[in-house]
Amino acid sequence: MMSRIILFSNSILNSIFPTRCSHCNSLVDDFSTPYLCSSCWNDFSFIEGPACARCGRLFESEETLRHSPEHICGVCRLHPPHFDQAFAVGYFEGSLREAIHQYKYRPCRALGKPLGKWMAQHIRLLANVDVLIPVPLYVMRLKKRGFNQSLLLVYEIHKAFEIPFSYDNLLRIRPTRAQIELSGEERVKNVAGAFDLRYPGRIAEKNVVLIDDVFTSGATMNECSRVLKKAGASQVIACTLARAF
Repeated sequence: MMSRIILFSNSILNSIFPTRCSHCNSLVDDFSTPYLCSSCWNDFSFIEGPACARCGRLFESEETLRHSPEHICGVCRLHPPHFDQAFAVGYFEGSLREAIHQYKYRPCRALGKPLGKWMAQHIRLLANVDVLIPVPLYVMRLKKRGFNQSLLLVYEIHKAFEIPFSYDNLLRIRPTRAQIELSGEERVKNVAGAFDLRYPGRIAEKNVVLIDDVFTSGATMNECSRVLKKAGASQVIACTLARAF
């Protein structure tokens, strides 16, 4: 009954103050996906094509893939990351990029559920995952935003796969600049030593899936993975909603 009342109220409000899609400016016709119309929501681009088995970086062609030992890119062969594998669901572009920006910077907490469900529907997870862990925010940024966007994604994946999650073990122990403002080398320095574990013993011999919203340079995921591996994690898979190439 309450949900019907809410939908009816939203319908009346939308007829008086119609909501426009923040990406294409058409009318938003689905209350479950705020700020985006159903057409833009269905236009998210999935990542396809040959990719490095370690970091997920796309190869230029099938021919390049054939000449890559164990399907590992040159960067990972020279500088292996601390995570065992990284993959993302969609490209950080177009309407998915807009949805993530609205989610993080508006900020619009209500987008966490539909984005998390979309991620869970298209994610590829190993059968023997022990725990899901979100990339944490520093306490002051968490207070300012009001929620950790990665934790809301984790919660939807947890519900879909019934995998345990930990929200308070991995910590961001010092403030860092927003990675979006920095170059690749600056990103590595920015997050160096920024993370720690409250209960390192709980990570030993665990297969961990580390969840974040966007993978760009991989610096944040790599530093978090270093901390988890140092505590004895058997495997760390870095999984994100989107990836920028």
